[in-house]
Amino acid sequence: MRFKSEQHFRMADRLSCKSIDEPNPEKRQRLEAMSRVFRRLAVKAYIAADADIKPRDWSKYNVDATLIGLIDPPSPWDSLEEWQAYSAELDRMPPSKLVRLLLEEAEETIIRKKLGLL
Repeated sequence: MRFKSEQHFRMADRLSCKSIDEPNPEKRQRLEAMSRVFRRLAVKAYIAADADIKPRDWSKYNVDATLIGLIDPPSPWDSLEEWQAYSAELDRMPPSKLVRLLLEEAEETIIRKKLGLL
């Protein structure tokens, strides 16, 4: 049985909320790691269902590079167009592990906005 991206996002949110209240730092890290996995599953599920979005090749983003400067991300309440423009700006930056994290966050926010979850 396949789950919808909304269901994965809900589970990720539950795990994040649970990790905030967790006093044990090791368990908190495990909960946050599981939350990240569910967020990535939600993105994958949405990309598989939407023909307009192509999957990204993350293999080139495994470089430890220093950045000359960073772009301030939009707030979660900014429009979908602003988040898409931010994602396009990140695409023009040299690939690195940090840029990958920022791109993943941008993808998640864009998809949440498209689903009406933000």
